[in-house]
Amino acid sequence: MKNNILFLAVLLLCNFFYSQKVNDLDSLRVKFCQKNCKEYKRDLLLKNKGEINPGDFDNKYYERFSIPSIQRTKIFPFNEYDSIYIANPNFIKNVDEPRNYLDTKFHNQIRMISSLEKERLSNILFNYSKKNIFVRTGLSNSVGCDCIQEEYPKILLLFKRDGKFKKFIAFPDNGKDRYNFTDQEYQYFDWSMEKEQMILELFSKDILPDQNCK
Repeated sequence: MKNNILFLAVLLLCNFFYSQKVNDLDSLRVKFCQKNCKEYKRDLLLKNKGEINPGDFDNKYYERFSIPSIQRTKIFPFNEYDSIYIANPNFIKNVDEPRNYLDTKFHNQIRMISSLEKERLSNILFNYSKKNIFVRTGLSNSVGCDCIQEEYPKILLLFKRDGKFKKFIAFPDNGKDRYNFTDQEYQYFDWSMEKEQMILELFSKDILPDQNCK
């Protein structure tokens, strides 16, 4: 416990000099770290200094932290939006990326996610991580068919506040930056292909069935 308190003090100091903002997620991950914690603390300090660890290329993905659900709801974006909706997209021809997925014309079927789904989503986002925290992957391969559905994401997450959708993030990203969060906000998602796959599995019932490819 004393070591964690000392480390958090150093982390706060790094945040003051380098970002002037304490990253709540990083602090909670230090507190509730379960595996490879020394390496995580080392890499976190490097990250907050704008440096990287060039010697660690281990991309192992696993449940590294045990942040409780009540704590996870206090982390962005869950603490800033009233509700979260899941939608599958309307496939509109001749509209290329980047697309504004807040626009209702892109919404086919839409529903608010349940409290259990929100809990599972936050667990995937905040408790799972790659061993190498410097690596962000977000590319996935198309099946290679000429269908309009291959030009669109499978699902959209829509974040609502004050009765209006304010933010979106779409899956899979396919390297197209399918979100309207700022770069700083996007860091909270700690993105990877593995997380994309877990989220797609979580909301698999909302994914439209494959169409015939010609």
